[in-house]
Amino acid sequence: KPEETKLAVQLKKQRVMPVKQRVVREKARPVNDADTKFQAFQAIRMARADARLIGQREKKAKQAAEDEKKPKKEK
Repeated sequence: KPEETKLAVQLKKQRVMPVKQRVVREKARPVNDADTKFQAFQAIRMARADARLIGQREKKAKQAAEDEKKPKKEK
């Protein structure tokens, strides 16, 4: 409604509604063998490579499935 729009006032406070961030804290635990052997940088690199190559791998798998369906030529 045009009358209500004219009566609207801009709020000029820094924060109209505060955004509360939830902090999830893990309980302390002893360091185990898997923790010491974990290589974070390598895991991130492998995840990025997997994400980048997913299309090529799907295409290759599809091509291999099609090649399996085709009868092989005998000599």
